[in-house]
Amino acid sequence: MAVKFSQFTTETNEANVTALVGYISSSNTNIQIDPSNLDTTYSLEASASGSNVVLTLDGTKPGGTATDDTITITQGSGISFSSITAAGFTIAATGAVTTVDAGTPTASSGTPLSVSPTTGDVKVIAHSYNGTTNVGYVPTGGSASTFLRGDGTWVTPAGSFTGFDITDGATTETVGAGDTITFQGGTNITTTVSATDTVSIAVSGDVWTLAGGNQAGTSQGIQAGQTALITENTAKVVNGVQVGGGVQTTAANTDQLLLDQTAELVVTMVNPGSGNLLYIDGAYQSVIELTPGFTYEFNQDDSSNSGHPIEIGEVLDGSTPYATGIQYYGSSSANTLTEVTQSNYQTNSSTYSSGTGTARVRLRVTQNSPTLYYYCSNHSGMGGAIGYGGDTYSINATQDGSNVDLNLDATSGTDSTVQFTAGTGITLTRNSAQEITIDSAAGVTVTKEQFTGNNSTTVFTLATSTTTDNINIFISGVYQNSKDSSGVANYAVTSGTTLTFTTAPPTTATNGIEVVITQ
Repeated sequence: MAVKFSQFTTETNEANVTALVGYISSSNTNIQIDPSNLDTTYSLEASASGSNVVLTLDGTKPGGTATDDTITITQGSGISFSSITAAGFTIAATGAVTTVDAGTPTASSGTPLSVSPTTGDVKVIAHSYNGTTNVGYVPTGGSASTFLRGDGTWVTPAGSFTGFDITDGATTETVGAGDTITFQGGTNITTTVSATDTVSIAVSGDVWTLAGGNQAGTSQGIQAGQTALITENTAKVVNGVQVGGGVQTTAANTDQLLLDQTAELVVTMVNPGSGNLLYIDGAYQSVIELTPGFTYEFNQDDSSNSGHPIEIGEVLDGSTPYATGIQYYGSSSANTLTEVTQSNYQTNSSTYSSGTGTARVRLRVTQNSPTLYYYCSNHSGMGGAIGYGGDTYSINATQDGSNVDLNLDATSGTDSTVQFTAGTGITLTRNSAQEITIDSAAGVTVTKEQFTGNNSTTVFTLATSTTTDNINIFISGVYQNSKDSSGVANYAVTSGTTLTFTTAPPTTATNGIEVVITQ
C-alpha cells in the first residue's frame, strides 16, 4: 500500500514512539517494527593483562552481530594498577610528582628555594634575601639611590663624601669626589698597582753610599734591605801588634750610631813561678801608663781570667771599687757588650771569662782621675798601679859647693833639679846619691832607704828610727799618698822602725820602693 509521509504526524519525543512502519519489497509487505529492535547496546569492561589493563567494548544487536573492540593501557614507570575488576581499576603514582603548585614567596631562612614534599603534590616556593647567610632572590623595593642592607632591607645611604688634603710639606692639595690620586715613583722609588686597592712602593738601586775618606778604600753602595756594619778595623797588624782600630761602635737607636775611642788592654792570668799575676798585653806591668782623655778597655775574655775578675780601685787590693767613669760588661756570648754591675761582674767571672763569653771593663781616664790601681777582686798580689802617661824618673843628690842639688832624672822627658841651699847655721852634706845630711843646731837629717816590692810583703824594717809623719814614700817613682780618699791610712810606722803598708806594694824593680826620712 502506498503511504505518504506527509500524512504522518511528527513526534519529537522518542519515548512516545511505540512502533515504526516499514516495507519489505520482496514480499511487498508493510510491517510494524518495535523501536528497541533497531538499537545496538554496548558494555565496557576492564580486565588485567599482565601488568597492563585491557578495556573491552562489547556490542549486542538484536537479530544481528555487533563488532567488539579493545584498548590496552600499558603501565609506565612510576605508575601502578590495582583493584582491577570488570567495573574499574585504580591508577596510582609510585615516587613521581603528581602535581606541581607555586607557593606564596616568603623570606629566606637559608636557601633560595624550598620544595616540599619531593613526591606526590609538590609545592615550590621562592624565598627573598633575608640578610647574612639567608640567600634568596633580591626583594622588590630597590632603586638607583638605595642599597640592599645586610639585613635584607632596602635603605638610602646616609652621609656624603668628605674631601681631604694631601701634602708634601710645602704644597697642599685637596682631594674631592671623583678625583684620582697618583702615586708617582722618584729616584730609586718604584710604584706598582697590583689590585683595585693596593699600591706597592718599593726602593730600588743604591739608597745611599758608604764612603771612606782619606784613601780609606772603595765606596760601597747600600741597597734596600742591606745593613751597613761600621766596626773597628782589626785587619792591620804589624809584627804581631794591631795597628788599626781604637774605635768602638754602638747602635744606640734605629737612627743613631755611637762611636767611642778605646784602647784595648788584653788581660790574661799567668803564673811566672812566683804566683798568679794579671798580665797586660802579654807581660806583667807593675805600672801601666794610661794617657788622660781616653777610654781604655780591659779585655778579660780569655779563660785564664776565670775566677780572677779585674777591679779598679784607689787602694791596691782594696775593698772599695772605683766608681767614676767606669763600666763593667759581661755576657755568656762572645763580643756582646751587656752592661752589668761590678758585683755581678765579680760573681759571674767564670761565665763571662769562659773563652766563649765577654768580660770587659772600660775606664775613662781624665785629668782629674786619682791614683788608681788594677787588681784581682778575689785575690791579692796580682795587680799593679795605673800611671797617667807620664815619664819614669829616678832621683839622686849631688854636692854643689855648700849646697846640695836634688836631681829628678827623666828617662825620656825633661830633667829637673831642686837645690837645697845651706842657710845660716846649716851644713848640707851629700852622703850618697840617695842620702843627704843636714846638720844644724836642731840636728835635721834627710835620709833615704830603699826596698823591693814583691806584691805580698806589707811589713818592712827601717834602719832609721822615725815616725809616720816624717816619711815620704815613692813606689816606682810615683809618690804615695799617706791616706786614701776616705781618710784611711795607706801606711804607718810603729815602734820607730816598723813600716807597715795597709796593702802590699806591687812587684817592683830592685829598690823600687823609696822611703825618704826627714827628721
